[in-house]
Amino acid sequence: MPGFEELGRKLDKLRKDIKAGAQSGVEKTAKQAKDWRKKLDELGEKTKKTTQEGVSWFTTEAKEFGQITKLKTEIRQTEKNIDELYSEIGAKTYELHLQKKIGNVQLKSLGAKITRLKKEIETKEKRIQNLKKRS
Repeated sequence: MPGFEELGRKLDKLRKDIKAGAQSGVEKTAKQAKDWRKKLDELGEKTKKTTQEGVSWFTTEAKEFGQITKLKTEIRQTEKNIDELYSEIGAKTYELHLQKKIGNVQLKSLGAKITRLKKEIETKEKRIQNLKKRS
């Protein structure tokens, strides 16, 4: 039965080749899996680092934006206070103009313009009242 013996030897050789190939494939697959695990771990670390940097940057920018907004609001309020002081200075200067206590020619001229404008307002208000009385 030499044919069966030959077939048996060929099957044994085929089994050994398959076993060796399978073992090699398993080892190769295990190595690849280990490499992929390492790559995924590195990717995870990079993602974590990038996310932390992004959050840090956003936090810093938001804080700076808040500070800038606060400072701009304070500047607008200070400018409003200055405008109110200008108005007070003007009112006081006009009072002094009426009391003839202002010697500066430019201030006298501005005071005279204010007086003229106030008279225009009074005249127009009287016209309004007259028109209302007729209705």
